[in-house]
Amino acid sequence: MATDQETLAQQVVLNPLTSLSKKYIVLLLVLLGFGAIYAEALVHQLRYGLVVTDMASWGTQAGVTWGVYIGAFEWYAGAALGSIAIAGYIRFREIEEYEMLARIGELWAVISAICASFLIVIDLGRPERVIYVMESWPTTVQHSPLAWDVTFVTMLIVVSTTMLAMSLRRDYGWMDVELPLRARIPQKLLTIGYSPTEGRKLTSMLKYMGAGMLLLVVTAGMVPGWLFGVVGPQPGYYGKIQGVVFITGGIPAGIGALTVIAYAMRRIYGLEEALPDAMFVNLGKGLALFTFVYLIALFNQFMPMVFPMSPLGGAAIADAMMYGALSTYFWTSIALLVFPMLALTWIYMYRSITPEIGVVASMTVMFGVFIKKNLAVLEPLMFPIGLPYEHGTYFPTNVEWVISLGVLFVGILAFLVLIKIIPMCSGTGICCTNPDESIEEVEA
Repeated sequence: MATDQETLAQQVVLNPLTSLSKKYIVLLLVLLGFGAIYAEALVHQLRYGLVVTDMASWGTQAGVTWGVYIGAFEWYAGAALGSIAIAGYIRFREIEEYEMLARIGELWAVISAICASFLIVIDLGRPERVIYVMESWPTTVQHSPLAWDVTFVTMLIVVSTTMLAMSLRRDYGWMDVELPLRARIPQKLLTIGYSPTEGRKLTSMLKYMGAGMLLLVVTAGMVPGWLFGVVGPQPGYYGKIQGVVFITGGIPAGIGALTVIAYAMRRIYGLEEALPDAMFVNLGKGLALFTFVYLIALFNQFMPMVFPMSPLGGAAIADAMMYGALSTYFWTSIALLVFPMLALTWIYMYRSITPEIGVVASMTVMFGVFIKKNLAVLEPLMFPIGLPYEHGTYFPTNVEWVISLGVLFVGILAFLVLIKIIPMCSGTGICCTNPDESIEEVEA
C-alpha cells in the first residue's frame, strides 16, 4: 500500500504531467485560436511593414516613434525580473515549502523574457534587422539604447534559463517518481553525468545564485529605465529616478503573475499542500508592499513636472496626464494600483488574505502597471521639445493590439505545454528521496 508521502508525490508530480481535463483542452484550443489570429496579424505586419501601426515620425507627421510594442516590452521585462526575484529569494532563503512557487517563477521568468525579446524584434519592423544589431553590437553598445536592451534581455534569458536548468538537474537526480515518456527526455538530457553527491552542491549553488539574482534585479534590472533616464533633451524621460521606477513596477507585476499562475494550478490539480494558503497571504503582503513602493517612485517621478519651475515640456506632459488627453488613462492606472494596495493592507490587518482575494488584487495591479508602463513610453514622445513640431497623437491599431496581447497568449500556451513536460515539483520532502540518505549510501 502506498504511503501518504508517496500519494502526495504522485499528486504533486504526476497529476500536472499526466492529467488531461476537458478544461485544459478547451483552454488549449482557445489559446491556439488566439495564436492563429496573432500569426495572421504578424504576417500582415511583415508583409506591409510598420505602416499598419499608428506609429509615425515627429515633425509633419505629428506622431510618436514608439508605441504599445515598447510599452508591452517594458511590462514583460519587468514581470520577468519580478518572477526571477521571487524565485531567487526562495532559493536563497531555502524555503522548502515554497519550492513549487520557485519553479513557477523560474519558468515564467524565461517565458516573459522571451516575450520581451520578441517585442523588440517586432518593433524593428523587419526581423533580419536583429542580425545587423548583433553584428554591430561591439560599437553600438557604447551609445545605442537598442543595443543595451538586447544585452539586457539576452542576459535575462540566460540567467533565468540557467537557474531553471540547475534546479531541474538537482530535482531529477533526487526524484523518486517514474515520469511519463515525454518528461523523461529532458530528464535524461539534464542528468547526463549526474551522481547523487552532486545534489547537495547544486543546492548550495542555487542558494548563492538566488542571492545573485536578487543583486541582478536591483542593479542590471534597472537598465531599461536608465536608457530613458539619460535622454537629456526630452522631459519625461530624463532623470535619475527612471531605473527605480522600472524595477519597482516590474516586481508587483511579477508577484501578480506568479499569484495567478499558482492559484490556477492549485485549483486545477488540487495542489493545496504544495501551494498552501499561507503562501498566498505572503504573496498578497508582498504585492501590497511593492505596489506602495512603486507608487512612491511614481510620485517622485511626477513631482518635478508639476512644480512651477519645471521646464515647459515637463509642464505640458503633467497637464496632459492630470487634466488633458491622457488623464483618463493616467488616473485609471493610479486607481488600479492604489485600491488593491489599500484593500490588501486592510484585509491583512483585520481579516485574512485568501487566494481568491490575492488573484483579484494581482490581476488589477498587473493591469494598472501595464497601462502606466505604456504611458511612460508615450507621454514624452507626444510632446517634442526644442523643435517647432506639433503635439503627437497615437492610438494603437488592431494589429498592434493583437500582436502585443498575442505574445501573452502565446506565453501562456507555452507554459501550459511545458507543465506537461517539466515536473513542477521542486526541492526535497514532497516528491524526492532524502538527499542526505542518498549521499550517505554512495559514500558508504
